[in-house]
Amino acid sequence: MKTSLSLLAGLALMGMYLQDGVAAAATDQQGSNINIELAQKTGQVMNTPARLQKALAKYNLESRVSPSRLNMAASTIDLSSVHVDVEYVGTIGVGNPPQLFQMDFDTGSADIWIPHVGCAHCGKHPLFDPADSSTFSQDTNQTWGLRYGDGSGVQGIIGRDTVHLGELSYPDQVLGLVQGESVDLAMDPELDGIFGLAYAPLAFTGHKKSIVQGMQDMGVIPSASVGVYLGRARDGGKGELVSFGKPNPAHYEGELKYVPVTEKKFWQVALNGLKINGQETLSKPIEAIIDTGTTLIILPSELAETIHATIPGATFSSMYGWRMPCDLKASAAGDAEVTFTLGDHDFSLRASELVRERASPSEEGDVKLCYSGIAEAKTPLIIMGDTFLRSYYSVFDFDKDAVGLAPAKP
Repeated sequence: MKTSLSLLAGLALMGMYLQDGVAAAATDQQGSNINIELAQKTGQVMNTPARLQKALAKYNLESRVSPSRLNMAASTIDLSSVHVDVEYVGTIGVGNPPQLFQMDFDTGSADIWIPHVGCAHCGKHPLFDPADSSTFSQDTNQTWGLRYGDGSGVQGIIGRDTVHLGELSYPDQVLGLVQGESVDLAMDPELDGIFGLAYAPLAFTGHKKSIVQGMQDMGVIPSASVGVYLGRARDGGKGELVSFGKPNPAHYEGELKYVPVTEKKFWQVALNGLKINGQETLSKPIEAIIDTGTTLIILPSELAETIHATIPGATFSSMYGWRMPCDLKASAAGDAEVTFTLGDHDFSLRASELVRERASPSEEGDVKLCYSGIAEAKTPLIIMGDTFLRSYYSVFDFDKDAVGLAPAKP
């Protein structure tokens, strides 16, 4: 995978797919871009309260479910997946020769971080060794750290090295090299690090522009954009992070509708309406963050309650959060339509597309309940995570300062 910089322009004319950690070339008929295949994580399925806790910690928000209930639910409930426990990882290389890492491509953060050889408690993750890379540089002993509201986090030093995406390489990228991480991150069997795709002002490592913008400046990709295809739940959860540089029309239907970013840190847009079966329920606009690194749709309590009130059999408890019947598609009356108006455009989901994994044995007897993909929190904004993005191909465009969305192809 080692690639000289003189070959970048030629390699930019090819799409590269990572399959089982091995790069395989495929001609891109649509123009210059880079494609990386994603795999669904196959570790332990997390229930909705556990997922909510993880997501809220990222934004330092509070749940309606008490912390003690969240911890108990996360540690005692054995689950099996009905659709997808939505979390996706893909492989990148760092350094020359490349050292490989499984990364979460996250539009809700801006840093690229990987475990460092100096980390004594990083589980069984591969550790990046600067001594084994001919292109590593470290100007100072500058340190960095990232701490979430639940106490999890990482800390380490800052370095620079080449990042390989498929067979394309981007030199001198600022990297967070982790020398210490919290137990939950260390014990994750498949996620080595985070590949942040948000705006640079959100970064803790201090870089001035996203790697996507840097690749455009070098002429490696034609535009500073990245398209994400997660695939619908019924497709088994496989998707690909596609098209650094150009949307891939093979994965969406119709035209992309672009929603302008309201603040260039997160991919933050205006939610101007929320309809249930065509009836408006939102009293005033609210900000929304489009986040590939969060599984759930997280709403203020009143909106979550209003949506679930239209779903027959939906129920809330302080132990489990929101649950709903697993077989909503069997009942047209129960399969409500929820429409989010982002900017000037409407994007709809059916209630059946909100169904997550099967809940624990319920006190409702024979009723089969599943966890909802919508959770509630004490929040002044909403988070549109993978529960929403499974149904839409999304493009995060730094040139337009906008998020493009179109229905994902089955």
